[in-house]
Amino acid sequence: MEFIRVYDKKLYCGDEPILLRGFGLGGWLLPEGYMWKLYKSCDRPRRMEKMISDLCGNTYAERFWKSYYESYITEEDIRFIAGQGFNCVRLPINSRHLYKYENEEVIFCEDTVRLIDNCVKWCKNQGIYVILDMHGAPGGQTGQNIDDSENDLPELFTQPQNQKELTELWRKLAKRYAHEAAVAGYDLLNEPLPEWHNKYNDMLIPLYEKLIEAIRLEDKNHIIILEGAHWATDFSIFKNWQPPQGEANLLLQFHKYWSPPDEESLKHFFQARSELSLPLFMGEGGENNTNWYTAVFPLYEKLNISWSFWSYKKMDNTNSPITFPVPDGWDRLINFLEGGESLTEKEAIAVFNSFLHAIGQCQINMDVIRAVKRVPELNIPCEFFDDFGVSGERPAGAILRMDTPVNIQFSNGNNVIPDYNRYGGEAQKDEENLVVILNETDWVSYNFNAESQGMYFISVDTLKKGRLRVECGGSTQAFEVDGNCELKTSSLLLTPGKHSVKLLCECGTIALDNVYIRNAKV
Repeated sequence: MEFIRVYDKKLYCGDEPILLRGFGLGGWLLPEGYMWKLYKSCDRPRRMEKMISDLCGNTYAERFWKSYYESYITEEDIRFIAGQGFNCVRLPINSRHLYKYENEEVIFCEDTVRLIDNCVKWCKNQGIYVILDMHGAPGGQTGQNIDDSENDLPELFTQPQNQKELTELWRKLAKRYAHEAAVAGYDLLNEPLPEWHNKYNDMLIPLYEKLIEAIRLEDKNHIIILEGAHWATDFSIFKNWQPPQGEANLLLQFHKYWSPPDEESLKHFFQARSELSLPLFMGEGGENNTNWYTAVFPLYEKLNISWSFWSYKKMDNTNSPITFPVPDGWDRLINFLEGGESLTEKEAIAVFNSFLHAIGQCQINMDVIRAVKRVPELNIPCEFFDDFGVSGERPAGAILRMDTPVNIQFSNGNNVIPDYNRYGGEAQKDEENLVVILNETDWVSYNFNAESQGMYFISVDTLKKGRLRVECGGSTQAFEVDGNCELKTSSLLLTPGKHSVKLLCECGTIALDNVYIRNAKV
């Protein structure tokens, strides 16, 4: 493997440009309560740890966490990710378990650093990269559950000692991995300073500069990754900033959730990319439905943006690649946390033993994998076209993709920004349904990737009357459209690789709703 480097707003592996594409390993070294369906009642590692100790005793708790860390993510997970064609994982780290500070020195906790070493080794064995992500810095950089903060305050910025320890911690990590090419880079701070703590924003860039300096004392090989403020969405902190003299191996990271998956929503990130001449990395995005994934992840690649899906694995869900079942007795635990009847120590131990068993009974949500890769079987909502050719001016309608002239309308006539907040993977509500209106000679096209040679069907939901021509894989088929219907092409023989479905209105006016690409099964 070769070190990833930055040249002219792009990432390179050797002489070849590369986009990092993969998954955040959330819930492993920094468990979050919502991934266990515990939510606010037990939302961060220190509270989860206390819960298990209080219910089961310290001896059992110690055994539980040892087993958990050894089994939640294994080499098999890394093998699966690589086997699906992805090339990167982002590894969230909780500093509270990574080091101790003794005699003015940072000392690694061997059990935790061994887990990081294992992940790096697994990635190297599979030929993919790992990003080290400081998800929970000393004292906490957000004051929220995601950084395991103790007092709901960003004490990294209120207590100088925490910054001192973080600086030394990154220096030691850089020394440890300085010559390991399987490490893509160092993500200095995850989602620092939500807007209600923005009075500390002026401290962020000076801290980044201090961390960069400390890392470069030990390691001049790796990319250093800088996130914006407020959940990594506010890039104003980089305005008028210039990287330290001679420092070009930097990557700007933003996060994107529950917002329109269009190019307009990314423009303020493009501005920073241009001004600093640095590439972009979408370091966290997900927690939505597969239609949204179908739109946004191919968009990043079209715009030369590396990405990492959040999160790889959660309990009982349909919108992450990997899911594990609800353990036996889990409803009793949740009831207790919400003020209900307590569990005896024996009962609690049985519940958490069941949990450890459950995390080994994983299932794959292939719909998620297919959506982010845009491979059949696949549903592409009409508004997520990849190319177009239309005449005339765009009328009022949905406020989405306003840089294109394509006529996008709500089915119910609304004239608003579509609501893409689907935290649990729910389908779009009926009142959020969008259609694309094509007049005579107008066309739109939708890209997808065939992973193997074979026969495929293209289906299109249409409204209104007209004649629609469907072109794909060298085949052209035309259909008369008469009101509500689903058009289905005859089977098409496609070779592996990228393909496009072009939909052209030959006459009349046609409203497109969804495009489906399916494998033809005998």
